[in-house]
Parts: sequence; C-alpha cells; structure tokens
Amino acid sequence: MKKRIAFLLCMLMLVSLCASCAAEEETVPEYTTAIYADAIDLGGEKLVMGVLIDYYAEGAERTLGYTQGTDFGDLATERLKDVENRYNCEIEFDYLSRPGETVYSSCMAGQYLFDFVTDESYYLVNVTRANAFVDLAALDTIDVFDESKWGSRYMIYSTMFDGGIFGVVPAALPLKLGTSLTYLVVNENRIQQQLLTDPRDYFEQGEWNWDTFGNCIETYAHNDPLTNEYVYSLASGFGGFAKDLAMSNGVDFFYLHDDGSFDLGYFSQPAIDAYNQAYEWFYGATADNVISGESWNTLKQRAIEGSAVISLVLGSGIVSNTSSLVYYIDNFGLVPFPVGPNARGQDNYKSSYSAASFTMCIPLTAKDPEVSALIIDKLYEPFKGFETEESVIDYLYKNYFADRRDAELYINMSKGDHIYYNDHRHGMSTMFDSLNSNGIAKGVESHRSSHYETAEKYILPAYLTMLQYEEYFHE
Repeated sequence: MKKRIAFLLCMLMLVSLCASCAAEEETVPEYTTAIYADAIDLGGEKLVMGVLIDYYAEGAERTLGYTQGTDFGDLATERLKDVENRYNCEIEFDYLSRPGETVYSSCMAGQYLFDFVTDESYYLVNVTRANAFVDLAALDTIDVFDESKWGSRYMIYSTMFDGGIFGVVPAALPLKLGTSLTYLVVNENRIQQQLLTDPRDYFEQGEWNWDTFGNCIETYAHNDPLTNEYVYSLASGFGGFAKDLAMSNGVDFFYLHDDGSFDLGYFSQPAIDAYNQAYEWFYGATADNVISGESWNTLKQRAIEGSAVISLVLGSGIVSNTSSLVYYIDNFGLVPFPVGPNARGQDNYKSSYSAASFTMCIPLTAKDPEVSALIIDKLYEPFKGFETEESVIDYLYKNYFADRRDAELYINMSKGDHIYYNDHRHGMSTMFDSLNSNGIAKGVESHRSSHYETAEKYILPAYLTMLQYEEYFHE
C-alpha cells in the first residue's frame, strides 16, 4: 500500500514538474503530501479503528465520539462518509474496553488488528514505552506539531517518550479536550438566591485569588430557606484540589537544570504553601463548610442539585453526553482554581490531567502507517462552520452555557500551559491522596524519593522529547 501511494505521488509530482516547465514563470510548490492527498485511491481498502467504549466516549450510537442525531453527531457522520468516498476506503470501528492493551498483545505477536486506535492515554503510556506504536513525528502525512489540530504539547505530553511522539488528540473538533480536565463548577442559582458575589466576577476583575476564595468558603455555606437543607460552600476531593491549587501558585510541574538534573514543582515551597492553605480550608476553621471524600459522580450531582455552591467536576461530566451536567441544570458557571500569592498573574491557573481522552495512536502492525495517519488527519479536520475557535465558543454558549464566559473558559483551560500531566498511572497521585491523613510536611517528605524515581523513569524522557521538538510546535 505504501509503495502504491509513493508511486502515485511521484507520478503527480512528475506531471506537476512537466507542467511547470511549460510556463517559465510558474513556481513549483514545495512537496507535501497534503497537495496530492485527494488523488490517492485506496481501492476499497478496509481500515479498522480500535475504539474505547466508555460512558463519555464511543459506542454504536456515537460517531467519532459524538452522539448520533446531534449537530456534531451529524457532522461527524458526514465527515466519515466523505473520507470514505474521497479515498475509496471503508472505516470500521471495533469497540473494546481497553484497545491500547489489546494492541500491545497483538504487536508482541506480530499480528495485525487495527490501523489506528483511540483510548485514554492512561492506558497507553506503558504501551508507548513497549515499542507497540508508530512515532507520529516520523510520518509525512500528519503534522503532529500543529497544536490547534492535535492539542497543545502539554496535552500530548503523556504519549511522548525518548524522542518519539506516539499519540495526538483531535483538538480541532469541539469538546475533545475538555473531558480530560477538571473544573470548579458554580451553582449560579445558589449565588443568586443568597445574593452572593459570583466567582466569575472575581475572575473577570482579576481578583480570583486565595483571599477571595477564602471569603467564598466562609460565606457561601448556608441552610436552604425552603428545605432547611445544609448547602456546603465547596465539594471536592482534598488531594486533587491541593495539587491544582499548588500549580496555580506559580509552580511549574517540572524544572530541568543545565546540568541535567531536575526538580519537581510538587516539592517546592510555593506548592507546600498551597497544600497548607488547602488543609486550612478543608480541616481548619471552615471545615464544616466543605465536604470531601466523595466520588466524581456524587460531586457532579452536588453541582446539579445545589447542595454545594462550588463543586470540583470532571470535564467529562460537564458536556460530553446526555448524562452530563448541562442536561440537568441550566444556570451554572465555570471558574479555574484561584491563583496564589506566588502566581505570575490572574491567568496563571492550572488544571491537571492523568488521562488524555480520545488519544489517537497507530500500532506498529498497522498495514501502512502513512495511510493510517492520512486518514486520521482528514477525519479530524475542523467541521464545516466550526473552523475557528470563536465559532466553537459561540456554539457552546448558544447550546450549553448560560454565560459566554463559561464557554470561553471551557476552551481556554486546555490551551498552552494551563494544563499539565500528572502521571497517576505510575503513582504520582499517591502523595496527594494521603496528605490529609499523614500531615503536610510528613506526607511530602515520605513521597519525595519515590516520586523523583518515577519522574526520572517516566517524566524526564517525555520532557526531553518536548524540548527536542520545541521549535516545531505551532498553532
């Protein structure tokens, strides 16, 4: 197959060169596969995508991750048919609980199963290190460095390793990035009932910091005037909250020094200050105003029901499908973590991810990796009518969010260095899950050695890969 594509491209180049000789002033364009891609005929070839089936992702009732019968679902169905017709191929979906792990087994046996797979990167990070996927940076038919199309370098960081980039996220399609992150969700009905200051106003005015957030924790808790039900100021797990609060205090996750050594931001003094501040809110004088230790689904329900004014909610629970928050409550807001005193400004907020949803990879045993990459590239072009970020924000505001600020934040959260990768797969969350029971100082020191060992094995190779390609990343 690859020889066939190469032959077609060479013939097309020859025709182009001959035509240019007939007109001296005409300049022959630099060769790229994009120029000739539409001329490729795959002869009815069947291409198989191994797909994660999960509550927020795929299934027979969804196409490219979108529920059929919706605006995006219709556009995805149209896109699928267009690509199949354009390249004379058939794309088949094989739904699995863990396609990445299935790929590993097939590659070890030298067996072809899929031409591409999509899974959570949490289940792919070990497979990328086991030589089971193709290095996408080495292919000609996909530009993995286009951050507007494939996610910022921080979003695909989890599948970088030892100079290879093994996964991308279809960022040019709406709603593909936000499912991987966490957001502070505000029940705006409670804000209005109690005549409280809206956190979104603090953020918009450049005042969303530890002082104003502390004031929210102190004043938002109340008894519902009709039911007498107690309403908490905040509902959130402690560990995840403390971690992102630390990163929003001017802390970078990873610091590489000139001599090759590195430091983890988790152990810096500004991070420890944030852990202590979070501990004070959760277990100090305002302990009765905060509820923790609940599942992600329960936290989502608290945001919907208003039993907490602010709740930490997974992005996949906000707008990914019909069980998401947007289908149960109209009036809610989104805010990032408040910035600390060491932050570099109001926009220095962070959100972590441990699994990049919808990560696309190509197995080593794919029939032709260049063909696989070409089809991925065309499947995940921006939808017609949604070629710009503004058009996506307009749609989200019109259909899902009551305030345009929320649509903007939902998009902006996944851009640039607002996001960072926390390697939960290899135990980088262990420390945060135990800080509330072991004490901050003791908890931090007891995990320093193991976390540095993990970072040297898994994080450093990814960071060096990102630096290796730093000049190539672009919008």
